[in-house]
Amino acid sequence: MQKIGLKIINTNYVQYKNISQDLQRFIIEGDYSISSIVMRLKNEEMIVLDVSNEEHMPELEIILEEFDDNDVAYQLYEERDDTWEEIEVDDLDLDKNPEWLIFIVGVAFVGYLLFSFVEIFAIYDWYSIKYDIPKFFSAIAGVVTAFIPVVGSVVAYWSATELWHWDSLNTIILYFWYYLPVLFFIIYLIGMVFKLLFVERWYRFWHPEFH
Repeated sequence: MQKIGLKIINTNYVQYKNISQDLQRFIIEGDYSISSIVMRLKNEEMIVLDVSNEEHMPELEIILEEFDDNDVAYQLYEERDDTWEEIEVDDLDLDKNPEWLIFIVGVAFVGYLLFSFVEIFAIYDWYSIKYDIPKFFSAIAGVVTAFIPVVGSVVAYWSATELWHWDSLNTIILYFWYYLPVLFFIIYLIGMVFKLLFVERWYRFWHPEFH
């Protein structure tokens, strides 16, 4: 769990309340009620925020940018050797990319390159045998088609099942499995867009203690 400290300096009550609502989603330990956060802000106490890269936690930079736009003065702190030291925004080292996301993208990319080469042979036979296209042009068309997402897999599937008489299910698994990580990635992006548009509702949906 990655934590930073934040202290708000010189602001008004309306801003205190709005700021407390923004910060509440980053406080998962201790008293995270709005009234408690407002009181700590008014007393210029440092508030410890969890900024670890969790799926349901919005990015801290968005909040800090809003502070800058609204001329809210603040100071950030980072715990080093059991003491809190002042830091600047540029000193923040926040991991925005989950390791599982990097892994999924890597698997999808490697799978795409590897099986695009595998598909070339099936696609070559599809053009040269099915349509009696000269071998040279079939080879060129096979390479181009193989590296077109989805299209290459579909043509390779047709060739393998119709010309090579492969089992349909096994062929689908062979030529389409690496699209699953891409699908997960797309779902993740949709979720990120949803969070940006409805960040407050999203957070409270996943944290029933705020209902």
